[in-house]
Amino acid sequence: MIDRGFIVRDEAGRALRVVGAIEDVSERRRAEAERAALLARERRARADAEAANRAKDEFLAVVSHELRTPLSPILGFLEILLEDPGATLEQRAALGTIERNARSLSYLIDDLLDVWRITSGKLSLEHAPIDLGEVVRAVFESARPAAETKGVTLALQVLDEPLVVAGDAGRLTQVVANLVSNAIKFTPLGGAIRVELTRVRSRAVLRVQDTGKGIAAELLPHVFERFRQGDTSDTRVHGGLGLGLAIVRHLVDLHGGSVTAESGGEGRGPVLTVELPLSSRRAS
Repeated sequence: MIDRGFIVRDEAGRALRVVGAIEDVSERRRAEAERAALLARERRARADAEAANRAKDEFLAVVSHELRTPLSPILGFLEILLEDPGATLEQRAALGTIERNARSLSYLIDDLLDVWRITSGKLSLEHAPIDLGEVVRAVFESARPAAETKGVTLALQVLDEPLVVAGDAGRLTQVVANLVSNAIKFTPLGGAIRVELTRVRSRAVLRVQDTGKGIAAELLPHVFERFRQGDTSDTRVHGGLGLGLAIVRHLVDLHGGSVTAESGGEGRGPVLTVELPLSSRRAS
C-alpha cells in the first residue's frame, strides 16, 4: 500500500483539510517480481544453452582429432600397398575399396574440424590475389574421374580473362570442390553438371547447376545450415553429415561474397551461385 496526500491551507497558512489517496500496488509489484524472475530464468537458460553448444563443438573437435590420428597412417600404408606390383587384382580391388572409404572418413573429419574452427572463430585465412578461373579449372579436372565413374557428364565454361579475387587459395578451392562434389553426389546416372564462371560488373560469379533431384521448397531456405539434410531417414541413399554447404557459406562470407541456392522444386536440378568481389591486384 502507498499513501499519497497533501494539506490544503488558507491564505494565512492555516490547515483546512487533508486531501490524499491510498493506492494498492501489491499486484504491480508481484508482476514486476515475476517478470524479473522470468528474465533471470531466460538468461540462465540461454547461458546453459550456449555452454552446451560450446561443449558440443569442443567434443566434436576432440573426437575429430582422435579419429584423424589413427587414420593418417592407415591411408599412408594403403598407398604403399596399392603400389605393390605383386598384388593381385582382387587384392588391389579390396585395397581400393578400403582407401575410398578411409578417404571418405577423412573428408568427414575435416568437415567437423572446419565447423569447429568456424564456430570457435579459429579459422584463419591467408589473403592473396588469386585467379579464380585457375581454381575452378583445377577442381573441375580433379572431379572428372568421380563424375565419369558415376556416369555423369561434366561441362565447364570459364571466362577467358583472369578473374582475380583476394582470398585464400586453399579455402576457395574447398568452396568450389564442395559445390561440384555435392552436385556429383546428387546427380543420377546419365545426368549432367554445368560449371560456369563469369563476370558481372565488379564481381566474379560461379554457378554450379545439375540435373539431379532438386531441392524441396521447404528445404531451400535451410540448405546452408549445419547438419541440414533433405533425407534424414535410416534408408537414405546419400551419405554425409550435411556440412558441405554450411562450410561453403561461411568461407564465402569470410571472403566478402555471397552464396545462394535456387531450385524449381524436387525433380528440377538446383543452381548454386557464388559471388565474390574482384580485386584490382594481379594474381601471382
